[in-house]
Amino acid sequence: MMVPRLILPLCLCLLAMITGTPASAALKVGDAAPAPKVGSWAQGEAVTKFEGDKVYIVEFWATWCGPCVQAIPHINEISERHKDAGLVVIGQNLGEDEATVKGFVKKMGSKMKYRVAVDDAAGTMGKTWLKAAGQNGIPCAFVVNKKGRIAYIGHPMALEEELLEKLLAEPSTKPAEEEKSAAPSAPSARTMDLAGRAKGFLQAGRLDEAGELITTLNKEVEPAFAYLGGILEMERLLRSGDAAAALETGKLLAADFPADGVVGTMAAEVMATVDGADAAILEKAAVLARPATLDSGPATSTAFGVLARIAFRIGKADEAVELQKKAVAAASPGEKPAATAALDAYQKGRLP
Repeated sequence: MMVPRLILPLCLCLLAMITGTPASAALKVGDAAPAPKVGSWAQGEAVTKFEGDKVYIVEFWATWCGPCVQAIPHINEISERHKDAGLVVIGQNLGEDEATVKGFVKKMGSKMKYRVAVDDAAGTMGKTWLKAAGQNGIPCAFVVNKKGRIAYIGHPMALEEELLEKLLAEPSTKPAEEEKSAAPSAPSARTMDLAGRAKGFLQAGRLDEAGELITTLNKEVEPAFAYLGGILEMERLLRSGDAAAALETGKLLAADFPADGVVGTMAAEVMATVDGADAAILEKAAVLARPATLDSGPATSTAFGVLARIAFRIGKADEAVELQKKAVAAASPGEKPAATAALDAYQKGRLP
């Protein structure tokens, strides 16, 4: 999509802190973008570096600049339209204090929802970006691509969205380690809601409804938690009597998510818990759980607990007690109460 080019004001707002006629620009399209060294943030999450999975617009402005103020709603529309695709907009104010900028941003409200930065006392952003690029007026926008290089320098109203869409479609250059570390530490509320509702349907025997929710979950779940849909699908298969497909799903999950044995143990726990699991299913569950008992990882206590449950279900009550003692010993403070309660149940001769 292309934004019609508007007739630009004949006079750009002159930069108060940049004087004289600029020499040949040292910062050009294609050059590496300078580091974002701002004084403070008047709105939004701080940007300390340009990440390789995002495209950035750094737009220089001031509250006293009429054309800057006129451009803000347009910039905001671009930001809102493309933020989910990885566009980050930074409104970089020049020459004004934080209180002035925050007051202006508050007044703009929903017309200015993107990040807003205030330059430091030395005017670092003005010098390293505008002055370095030979720009002597504002508003002025810079676009930084996923390689951290300048892809556009000019008036924000002349910036074509077609260029942004092309840049956003380019592959990420973020190192794999950073992608991994940037993964969420917990599933989203939406993921937890879908998984919880699907689990409820499974326990109620409403397998078709559970299947529909699992399909939705698999489409929406964060990549780091993609195994959740697989675990639920495995349980659905077990409850529907398709043990062979369930066992294959469990093995695939353990192979696809091998780290710390957590997912394999989760699959084993489902197999060992579902009513009516036969000896073959319990044996496969034990195979999946055992690797996590060989170290002191996060799944160790759960894995011993799964093996204890399996032992009890196949008539080895004494072995179940010994295995559950190991589960208690390996339990974290949060796991300890449940592990201890299970041990008490086995010692009394009943399945927890």
